[in-house]
Amino acid sequence: MWKKSRKGNISLRQILPLLILLLGAVLRLAALGKVPGGLHQDEALTSWNAFALFQEGIDSDGNRFPVYVAGWGDGQSALYAWLLIPIIALTGGGTASPFFSRLPQALVGIFTLWAVYCLMKRLFRYQTAVWSLFLLAVCPWHIMLSRWGLEANLAPGFLIFGLCFFVRGLEEKKFLLLSGFFYGLSLYCYAVIWPIVPFVLLLQVLYCLRHKKLQIDRWSLGSAGILFVMALPLLLFLLVNSELIPEICLPFMTIPRMTGYRGGEVALQPSRMWANLRTALSLLRRQNIGSPYDILLPWGLFYDLGRIFIVIGTGTLLWRLFCSFRSRTFAGEFILFAQLAGGGLNCLLVRAVLHQINSLYIPLVLAEAYGVWTVTRFLYERKAVLGQLAVSAVTAGYVLCLILFQRDYYTEYRQLVGAYFTEGLKECVSFAWEQCEEKGISTITAEKGAQWPRLLLYTETLPSEYLASVVYDVPPAPASFETKGIRINTRIHYDSISQDSIYILYYTDIPVFEADFELTSFQDWYVAVPRQRGQSP
Repeated sequence: MWKKSRKGNISLRQILPLLILLLGAVLRLAALGKVPGGLHQDEALTSWNAFALFQEGIDSDGNRFPVYVAGWGDGQSALYAWLLIPIIALTGGGTASPFFSRLPQALVGIFTLWAVYCLMKRLFRYQTAVWSLFLLAVCPWHIMLSRWGLEANLAPGFLIFGLCFFVRGLEEKKFLLLSGFFYGLSLYCYAVIWPIVPFVLLLQVLYCLRHKKLQIDRWSLGSAGILFVMALPLLLFLLVNSELIPEICLPFMTIPRMTGYRGGEVALQPSRMWANLRTALSLLRRQNIGSPYDILLPWGLFYDLGRIFIVIGTGTLLWRLFCSFRSRTFAGEFILFAQLAGGGLNCLLVRAVLHQINSLYIPLVLAEAYGVWTVTRFLYERKAVLGQLAVSAVTAGYVLCLILFQRDYYTEYRQLVGAYFTEGLKECVSFAWEQCEEKGISTITAEKGAQWPRLLLYTETLPSEYLASVVYDVPPAPASFETKGIRINTRIHYDSISQDSIYILYYTDIPVFEADFELTSFQDWYVAVPRQRGQSP
């Protein structure tokens, strides 16, 4: 229950964090299934693998309860698929709708907001915590991340959960067990962070041991044990895919060998590290990666206003950390610095596109909040009215940016991303299926851009059906598969258009089909139904 002031009213200090959290939840849940429209191919594959695991306990490669699910040859991290399974069970066992496919990510995003507030309140003070909560709540990168069910996007949240419980565990040791658990789960979010987790933990643990905030006792050892047990299947996965040991198949778990292994993409040579760092710095400077559905310009990752405060906050944090080293005192700034250092290591090891370095972005937002708090406190200490004006001006600036960002997100971005996420394709598949039943046609042929994971998802193909009938193009991509008596072809061969198939095509192919097929549109996608059977145009 909230404490009341002497007048019996709830104070703004008490209710403000909850109001900001509510704002953040609305920004992440409103029209979640419609914006972005359609599904990205990675979302579709994760959602179908979750459906396959729920129905038959296997993924698209037939692996039973894998620690790393099959995907584009090199696989996908498994946690998102496992988080979807309870939702699929509660919604009737069919494939998840776009809203439910994205719901785990949206909820993780909302919980991350509160974890950031709790973390910064313990490390610093209430004001810094509120700024951190507010700036992450309105951050364009985090809003867009929370509305897209990409498995890699779980990683920033679970890293913060692990850190939050680590800091809480410095005061109440039992929470160290939860820290080990959530750090362990983070490893199943995104393979790129596997080197980052031990690096950050080593920095945190050594620093806290040095300042006697942490002891080697049953709680810390228990936390380490939980993390090791959870990491062990992935360590074995690395050995399997380095061809040092054979694939491990147990009744309750598979540690699979992927058809493609991306371990060689991790940079170990100084020249590659330098090139990766330059790419990451260019991304942070330009905030444009040439992929229009990842970043909405001109708002970028943090707004231009946010980037100013990131610079201020990072500089101030490093100075205060230096002062704490000189005075040999414990500083919460080091914990934040460790997260920035982990994100920096991430930038060295992999080439940044966007989500490849997503372990860096929340620490940058926390540095941003640290910068805002530093500036407003500095002005307040000079003159209270200056501090109050600064708080109002900064808040108004971010609110204005948020309003303009939301306007563009629900208009220009919504229209643009619908093309990339094949909005209308699900309706095409349903209509094509109805036409097959009505006209006695047993083949649906889809344009390659529809992408086979979406076809698997929208036809609710069982994994056993898929594996029994699949004909591969270039493995793991199928050329065709059969489900419920209908053969699904995953690309159109334009030199052999047949009247014995219903086609799903993009609007640019209309001229090829309009003479001999009846065309029905769903957004930019069309279903072409033959006017005459048994003849070729």
